Amino acid sequence: MDQKKKAKLVVLMVSVAVIAVAAGGIYYLTKKPQSPAELVGSAAEQPESFKREETTSDLTGSADTSETEEREGERETVKDNLILLEGGTFVMGSPVSERQRGEDETQHEVTVSPFYVDPFEVTQADYESIMGENPSHFSGDNLPVESVTWYDAVEYCNRLSENRGLTPAYIIEENTLSWNRSADGYRLLTEAEWEYAARAGTTTVFHDGDQITSDNANFEGSYPYLIEENYVTRRDPSVVTSANRGETIAVDSLSANGFGLYNMYGNVSEWCFDYYGTYDTVYHVDPAGAASGSLRVNRGGGYDDFAKQLRSAYRSAATPDTADQNLGFRIARNAQAGEGVVETVYALDIEMPESPRILVAYFSHTGNTQNGAEIIAQRLGADLFEIRMEHPYSGNIYEVSQADLNNHVFPALAAHVENMEQYDVVILGYPTWWSTMPMPVFTFLSEYDFSGKMILPFSSNGGTRFGDSISDLSKMVQGAYVGQGFQYFYSGGGTLGEELIGWLAENGIEAR
Repeated sequence: MDQKKKAKLVVLMVSVAVIAVAAGGIYYLTKKPQSPAELVGSAAEQPESFKREETTSDLTGSADTSETEEREGERETVKDNLILLEGGTFVMGSPVSERQRGEDETQHEVTVSPFYVDPFEVTQADYESIMGENPSHFSGDNLPVESVTWYDAVEYCNRLSENRGLTPAYIIEENTLSWNRSADGYRLLTEAEWEYAARAGTTTVFHDGDQITSDNANFEGSYPYLIEENYVTRRDPSVVTSANRGETIAVDSLSANGFGLYNMYGNVSEWCFDYYGTYDTVYHVDPAGAASGSLRVNRGGGYDDFAKQLRSAYRSAATPDTADQNLGFRIARNAQAGEGVVETVYALDIEMPESPRILVAYFSHTGNTQNGAEIIAQRLGADLFEIRMEHPYSGNIYEVSQADLNNHVFPALAAHVENMEQYDVVILGYPTWWSTMPMPVFTFLSEYDFSGKMILPFSSNGGTRFGDSISDLSKMVQGAYVGQGFQYFYSGGGTLGEELIGWLAENGIEAR
């Protein structure tokens, strides 16, 4: 089944089963796990925590048996310039004292087995040589590939494995993807492996400390960590603005972290294997994500994200067929064969009625979003609903809106949708504030059950595009299908109407 070509009216549901587990634990380690205390020191204090393969061939060459060394036990080393991380135990998630943390970042101990990881994000040249195409918004051989779905990333891993003469990690049969833990082929990092690699033995907000600038990460440097609390009045001198490049950069740019990995923060957010869900906070070895869900995790933030979305513990999530210019991936391999198979049931097709009932709901402060919402409702003949606050924001909008965001306040609304169950599609409009949705939109989403519905988001913004609002929206409506969004700059200009109708058509909704 070609998942990339599946109809957009699909709700992705999963069930995961781990088969053939080892006694006393799911997977085994090749060395004794390190304790959390042993991992607190800097990378310089842990010189044996990683090893770089002494090889020179690239990832895109054809399979060559002369490049495959003798097996060492169950380990087979292929010359692909990946770095060996020895693995161990670390504390995943963020402490309750970390500012702007998410409620889904509960700290817990995790042990990861040794694995190989690419020091770089997959480049456009790598991707095109294997897949025969380059979907990226930006153009450059050594830039990271982006605008790829999770399915694209999985397919690339399998094709690259076959190209290198390795056993593919993923087996796709009908509606099931099975991850063979014993395979020596390329794969995506698990979420736990990603955070272990990004932290590089540190416990601070970022691997360089509790602040980050564009000197060591490619992100929207105009919005450093904790800017929301210092935008109107600067209270913390460590909060310093830096450059906003506005585009991706070469994958070997800037400095590597303590494990020798580049751009773990910024540039493009990176797809992980896992389905998004609540952490299993019981001590766990080599976790593979939630048992069910509709979203896949991506980590690290991208070139147009705020610093808060680059934090080591920050979790972003999207439907697996999301393709965004802020989203790419890097690859990994087993260092030794694992045990068991993770089976993922792919997709549940939802039959959309021939004439779907559509609601256009929007929150607007200046009228830009309202304009788009009215165009859509008029052209589709859809119902229109304005998300209005019981006590509208007044005064300095920057200050009052960030206060609600920082304090996680869901402001009361003045009106409510009485019959949400009758709608098949909800087209949701909002301005991007502080790299997410305004808090009244969070209130709106919290009031209804969107299971089985299709939600299409659109956003007016001043240059930050969606921020990470699509992830925040998706987390709020798990069980719904969140389609590809549309964003426009301020009022959108004279062509906004036709652009909106074109976007809706791409999502399977035709204007009258």
